[in-house]
Amino acid sequence: MKRAVAIIVETILFLVVFFAGWFLAGIPAAHTPNWQVNLSGNRYFVLDGIVFMFILYVLFLLVGMARHRLRSAVLTSTVAVVLALVLGLAMKFGFATR
Repeated sequence: MKRAVAIIVETILFLVVFFAGWFLAGIPAAHTPNWQVNLSGNRYFVLDGIVFMFILYVLFLLVGMARHRLRSAVLTSTVAVVLALVLGLAMKFGFATR
């Protein structure tokens, strides 16, 4: 039960980071790095949210390694990242039009 709650909380955290990275890339005054992939004509995908999400994932793994709980940290964080990535892409985080 604890692991399921941890996965849900981490998924929500990764979704918030994914959304914030995508949202802040659209604000010129935010001064965040802006990585984009052109999809077609005026459609593009902003990679900032995914990059920030995977930086947070590596940070979670490093904390798990420092606490000597790498096996549980890898399991819960990996499931949470995959769920957040699937949910974020289903909610069209990162996709934009010029």
